[in-house]
This record gives sequence, C-alpha cells and structure tokens, in this order.
Amino acid sequence: MNAGTASSNGKADAGNSAIGARLRDARVACRLEAEQVAEELHLDTGIIRAIEAGDMAALPAPIFAQGYVRSYARLVGLPEDELIRDFNAQCADPPPLSVISAGDKPPLIRLPSARLIRNVILIMLGAIMLWLAYPFVERLVSSQGEEATEQVPGRLELPPEFDSEQPSDNTD
Repeated sequence: MNAGTASSNGKADAGNSAIGARLRDARVACRLEAEQVAEELHLDTGIIRAIEAGDMAALPAPIFAQGYVRSYARLVGLPEDELIRDFNAQCADPPPLSVISAGDKPPLIRLPSARLIRNVILIMLGAIMLWLAYPFVERLVSSQGEEATEQVPGRLELPPEFDSEQPSDNTD
C-alpha cells in the first residue's frame, strides 16, 4: 500500500466522521437518542452509529447511505444538500448509475413501419370481407337471373301445343 492511498483514505474517513459528528451534535442538540433517530427513520441503530462514526464499511451501498444521511439531516434540521454534497465528495465509490447511449448498436430485429402494418391489415380485412360476402352476392345474381324466366305481369303465356298423334278423349 502506498502513502498516497493511505492519506486519501484517511482524508475520506476524517470527512465522513466530520459529517457524522455534525449529525451527532445536531441530534444531541435536539435531545434525541440514536435509538429514537433509528426508529423515526425506520433504520437499524447500527446504521445510525456507523453514520455518526463515519464507518463506511458498516454502511450499505453509497446510494443507500446517501439517502440515510439526507433523511437524518432533515430530521435534525441540518442543510441536506450541503451534507450530501460533502458526503459524495468524500465517498470513494462513484455513483452506481450511469447513462449509457443506446444508439451504439443497431436493433436486433427491425420492425416494419406502422404505416405498412396498417396497410397490410386493411388489405387483409378487405379480402376477408369479400370472401364472406361472396355467397350473398352469388345468391343475389342467381335470383336476378331466375326473375327473368318467371311470369312478368302483362305477359301472357300460351299452353304448350298438343301433338296430333295423341288420341283425343272424344270418341264418337
């Protein structure tokens, strides 16, 4: 381990303990016990003691610890943003969230445009409607053809002619 790393860790621990000392002093000024603060913030008493001692190893991930410090500062009436800024400056870990550009890779499957999908659906619906209407249209056309052979008012149909070879019923 080199000297630069030890001094930077010592500086971070001193800063975290300074934040913890400010929170502890404000808690004492508010006449609150660590157990009361833990109960109010719905935290374990060990987390409150670790924040006050500046023990980052005993705390969860920095993003959670940051929320705990913010809530603690709000409870005891300290400026939240200032303490969080100091906490982030002294925290050795970078924030866990980062922005990643999604435009680097082309999509795996390229979907067709909405206009194309709409047109295909409309064509399919039209074809289905024609298929379903075909029997009705066929019946309509055939019934119109039958109407031409039926009797039309004002038209006289003659009975069929008798064949001369057939015997007649009158035999006198």
